[in-house]
Amino acid sequence: MESLGKTVELLCREKGISKEDVIKAVKVGIVNAARKAGYKGHLVVKIDEDGKDFGIFQEKTVVENVKDPDYEISLEEAKELFGDSVKLGDKVLVEIKTEELGRIAAKAAAQVIHEKISEAERKALYDYFKEKIGDVISGTVKEIKRNGDVILDLGRIVGILPKEEQISKEKYRIGDRVRAYIYDVVFDYKRYNRRKPSKIDDYPPPYVILSRTHPKFLKRLMEIEIPEVADGLVEIKAVAREPGIRAKVAVDSKEEYIDPVGACIGVKGSRILPISRELSGEKIEIIRWTDDVAELVARALSPAKVLQSESYEDENEELRVEVVVPDDQLSLAIGKHGVNARLASKLVGQIVGIDIIKESDFRKLEELEALEEE
Repeated sequence: MESLGKTVELLCREKGISKEDVIKAVKVGIVNAARKAGYKGHLVVKIDEDGKDFGIFQEKTVVENVKDPDYEISLEEAKELFGDSVKLGDKVLVEIKTEELGRIAAKAAAQVIHEKISEAERKALYDYFKEKIGDVISGTVKEIKRNGDVILDLGRIVGILPKEEQISKEKYRIGDRVRAYIYDVVFDYKRYNRRKPSKIDDYPPPYVILSRTHPKFLKRLMEIEIPEVADGLVEIKAVAREPGIRAKVAVDSKEEYIDPVGACIGVKGSRILPISRELSGEKIEIIRWTDDVAELVARALSPAKVLQSESYEDENEELRVEVVVPDDQLSLAIGKHGVNARLASKLVGQIVGIDIIKESDFRKLEELEALEEE
């Protein structure tokens, strides 16, 4: 049937699903139609490679005396249909004339085909976006739920920006264009979200889970906006964020002639400022990476001036870093509500803790140690 072939091609093109999935759905629909029309037994559907012609058959066993006509056929009748080469015990396919299926059966087939194709389409969308985890995507705010979750229209699928994945000071309105990091793709949002999730029954699954607070969102924005990062000449080694407030990014260069910090900041902040604005004014500090843990901590505590930084193992054999800063730099090193020190610790990652000591206290400790040695 030419119309079947056109239907298959159209569904593949419009829904973005494979021909194999469409044909599989069509086969299920045709079998369902045949059963609605009263046909029993083992039903087999065959569709040619182009999807232009099909047939439905009852598989029957050739027997001497027929006891169940839905599963058996007499040797005499089988020879009439298939020739003298047929023998007892053979399996043969007896064609069912499709015009016999009737209007009701055809409607049932259409319903099953629709369901199966919808299922295949959802699976195709899931597989497609699963490959996109880690990318940045743009969507339009479609709905704002009571619990604060934001539903974004991403085209053929909706994205969910959960309340906890939003920058706290951001406010959204219907129609706003929002960029976010693809964090996950799920079929069951209620199972995914441990807190009381939004009711999203109006939107068919799967759902793309989005984030604007994830450290990798900042990393991906830098990869998109900064050519040297995009080309791999500058490598982002670590990212630490207090979303919407402050962030620290450690970068390194694979080429000696490239200043990784300058490349990321740009002339008068021309490269980093647009990224900061995208993140609601989040202050982004770029520092040069080093494998020396103590030195990395010292750099990460900027803008505070560090006089001395040493790594050591505590009584639990865990790595720590002791940092000495001028007395008037202590509050700057710690930061408001401890943000600066916390970000420095996150950036280094392997450090259990950072001990920040002001210079006057450090000198006193040195004097006491000197006295004890005497």
